[in-house]
Amino acid sequence: MKIGILSMQEVKNYGSFLQAFSLKKNIEALGHSCEFINIIPGEQLGEYKQGRFHKLKLLIKRLWGWDFIARFKYIYKFQRRFSKEFLPYLGVMQGENEKHYDVVVIGSDEVFNCAQKTWFGFSKQLFGYGLNADKVITYAASFGATTVQKLEALGVSRTVGDLLTTLGSISVRDDNSYETVKALIGRSVARNVDPVIIFDYTKYMPKTVAMKNYCIVYTYPGRIRDKDEIRAIKTFARSKNLTLVSIGHYFPWVDRVVVPTPFEVLTYFKNADYIITDTFHGSVFSLKFNKQFATIVRDMNSNKLTSLLKQFRLTDRIVDNAADIPLIMDKPIDYKIVNGIIADETKRALEYLKSNL
Repeated sequence: MKIGILSMQEVKNYGSFLQAFSLKKNIEALGHSCEFINIIPGEQLGEYKQGRFHKLKLLIKRLWGWDFIARFKYIYKFQRRFSKEFLPYLGVMQGENEKHYDVVVIGSDEVFNCAQKTWFGFSKQLFGYGLNADKVITYAASFGATTVQKLEALGVSRTVGDLLTTLGSISVRDDNSYETVKALIGRSVARNVDPVIIFDYTKYMPKTVAMKNYCIVYTYPGRIRDKDEIRAIKTFARSKNLTLVSIGHYFPWVDRVVVPTPFEVLTYFKNADYIITDTFHGSVFSLKFNKQFATIVRDMNSNKLTSLLKQFRLTDRIVDNAADIPLIMDKPIDYKIVNGIIADETKRALEYLKSNL
């Protein structure tokens, strides 16, 4: 069959790239042809409207500081590599896609998260509207920080609920998304893990990276800025005689910044001594490669991160106090339990795809 994937593949983010790559490869392994469909922007809603100069203001904010030259260097390198190398490799095409598909799969990642500032706003297409397909399903879709209350405040809860009822099958990724869908349409739906967890990237990954004895800092610009958090991370790294390495983004307090390919990112994680992150996929990469890690949970991602760590019996990796980072980093993890969950969830994920494609 001819399958279309409507995902976050256009987002310049390593996790978005790798989840989209995995979903595509898993569908192709089931014997189908597969390609990505680009998002058609929708209405900008309420407080989440992007102003005309939103991107410019964001860039100025990220560049502002005594080290603006270094900031600009890494922003430019990151953006350029994604635009010129990574997204074309993934198969992201420009413009709207009017082809007909046997099935369109919406997901994974935050395809339902419409209560946030994005260039595509409230795109009904991400809920199945107007897709040229015989059948539309979702896989591990997430509402992110969007809740029923936020949808009601924006005046779109009924619209979203009506669109969800038209889908052939619904699979979500986290507790909040499960409860939100259940509240909107009155029934339970499938739950499946992020595609990164279920795919073996080994043949795409380099065996090594040119670095040893390091601790990864995996975050986004503007996220780890609390002085206590930074101090605790630096102190821990020094106590272990480790190099602090930021992947993708520049921070003046780390030792090195690298802008690797998405598959090199995985090798960096696999070979790291420790990982500190405040992102969903940073936590996914860590547990996937059985690493010692700690996760700082933010209000913006508490729904999906708490759900992920609870599912894999890893809530003890959550940092509530920066002073606890060394204790959490060195606390042993029973990866026999984690790997057993990964094996079970991989089987469930493939069964869901097989039965719905």
